[in-house]
Amino acid sequence: MFVYYIQPQDTLYLIARRFNTTLEKILALNDIPDPDNIKVGMKLYLDLETEEPEMENDPYTTRIIDGLLYILTTEKARFLRREPVLFTLTKINITSAPVTLNYQSAQRFDFVVLKDNREIWRWSKDQFFAQVMERVSIRPGEAQIFSALWDQRDSTGQLVTSGSYVARGYNLAEELRRRFISTVISIRLTPSPIPPIVCPSDNLLNNPGLENWVDLNTPSGWQGTNLNRTRFSKAGSFAAELGTVPNQRATLTQTVSGLPRRLFQLKFWAREIPRTPPRANFTLGAEVFFYDSRGNFISRADPVFNQATIPEQYTSYTLTTGLSPVGTARTEVRFIFSPVTTNNSSVGIDDVDFRCLT
Repeated sequence: MFVYYIQPQDTLYLIARRFNTTLEKILALNDIPDPDNIKVGMKLYLDLETEEPEMENDPYTTRIIDGLLYILTTEKARFLRREPVLFTLTKINITSAPVTLNYQSAQRFDFVVLKDNREIWRWSKDQFFAQVMERVSIRPGEAQIFSALWDQRDSTGQLVTSGSYVARGYNLAEELRRRFISTVISIRLTPSPIPPIVCPSDNLLNNPGLENWVDLNTPSGWQGTNLNRTRFSKAGSFAAELGTVPNQRATLTQTVSGLPRRLFQLKFWAREIPRTPPRANFTLGAEVFFYDSRGNFISRADPVFNQATIPEQYTSYTLTTGLSPVGTARTEVRFIFSPVTTNNSSVGIDDVDFRCLT
């Protein structure tokens, strides 16, 4: 167990990953009122089991050298060819006393990349460092962090080939300059194939049978205007009645997940609900709209369902869209009841089915 002091940009999750421990262990060892609100300089007790790292594709490797905990990280373990690789070396004094390090120049660290045990790149090559001796003291729990970017070119400027590479991080204090920490990264020519996104096989809608209602005017999972719960249902106990006020426009809508370049099919049951005196003068429309991941409207599906005459018994209707546009992330099913002033009928909607076909 040793003491660690919170550094800038730290989170408990990152600290747990960095030191091969768990968030649960950190919380058990420390009195932290709010794990999401930690302060720079806060003292943490950590219970670690660190050892010489094995050469595995892990973005974090750790090693203890003379009371200093070394951490070598990369952003990920696998990179595409030509993709820059950022190396970060952190060293932390895990003892209870200051650690003094002596440097022969202004250079404090170095990174080296090897292929088949042969050095092919060194960060410090062709760089100039002032030849000034300096002594540095690291307090208990204090961390020093060094980073460098590798552009995947060797010492001659040639782009390296795909394969596995060993990266080493060095601290160049006289006491430590021959000690290092290693990790393995891999470089590949092309991205791994991404499996195609398959359409869900089930109905995409919530509460498609319109059986569940928040109140008399709000079906669960749906939004709408000028509608009401009715017992004139095709199946089950309830349906949605559009046109509670028969001479005013009514809507029933629901937004669900969508996919680009797919066909969608909307099936629903509808019937006219006549009143006294019976006077039907309306149009029922059904449409599908496409939105991107930010909720921005992209387009409306073609074709659009419009029906001026609806029977007085439930009848099934089907609308199949064209391909959804690129960028589609959300889809909206929308029913529109459009009456004229003389209308005295409403429309029942029940058992709505909305599916992705391909």
